[in-house]
Amino acid sequence: MTSVFFAIVLFFNANVTAIRNDGVSTTGSVYTATVTNVPIEMQYDNNKYFVSSTVSAVTVHLSGYNRLQITNEENSETRNFYLSVDLSGAKMGTNVYPIRVEQLPSGVTAQIDPTYADVTVEEKASQDFEIIPKVDKTQIPAGFSVSSIDLSEQSVNVTAGKESISKIYAIEADLPSDVLLTDNYTGKVSLRAVDSSGKTLPAIINPSVVRMKVNVDKLSKYVPLNVKLTGTMDSSLSTIKTSVSSEKVKIYGQQTALDKITSITVSADITGVRAEKKIEATVSADGVSVKPGTVEITLSPVKKK
Repeated sequence: MTSVFFAIVLFFNANVTAIRNDGVSTTGSVYTATVTNVPIEMQYDNNKYFVSSTVSAVTVHLSGYNRLQITNEENSETRNFYLSVDLSGAKMGTNVYPIRVEQLPSGVTAQIDPTYADVTVEEKASQDFEIIPKVDKTQIPAGFSVSSIDLSEQSVNVTAGKESISKIYAIEADLPSDVLLTDNYTGKVSLRAVDSSGKTLPAIINPSVVRMKVNVDKLSKYVPLNVKLTGTMDSSLSTIKTSVSSEKVKIYGQQTALDKITSITVSADITGVRAEKKIEATVSADGVSVKPGTVEITLSPVKKK
């Protein structure tokens, strides 16, 4: 059987074990260190089985009379010891297995809490799944809507236990929880396997990260543009005709603000106008933004007969 070491998430009971190598002097100061996030290396046949559990890190309490030794074991780059669970004779399903401290240097004591791990062993299976993008509604502010979501990958390969993989409802690409969609978003997002209730399932997803692009629109609608003539018309004219570069404009905002607006009126001062004239007018309305923000109004005088 091929032994493959795999750092995995484990759930532990509340026991404590102390392991100490022989040949240690018991005189002098005792140096201690607490090492967090120490992975468990699983010994099992990776070609046949898929192993999972629920806790990602273990804390190890070290003590000894040699300060340099303790410092070395505290550092992951110089550390000699590791934690292991032997699954070479494991049964299928969820069972309890002892956690062992391996290669602990002479003169160093290690306390781990707990001493056992609940581990689920399943027959290994693999399957392709389509990726489903997910944006929580709380990430879309009032007045905005998601117009499209694009992913760099459409499907991925998933490896899990045979029973677990049958429970996978979807592979979700979740927009990071700290993102508020007040503008378009582009970035890398992690994938996760979920069941029909949205619970995350243990699985190896390849690739595990994809690029997501979310295009955002504000709520909007088109409204007609009206021209109001102001000022005094020249006495030689019978009327002044108007035309606008855009007969409709698009307004953006919250739904309550959009509902209040059915049209927008812009003003054109006709004082002193005797011949055709083009003027620029600003388009605005309360509680919304408008595109275009300016329009060109053409004033065409009609002389009296």
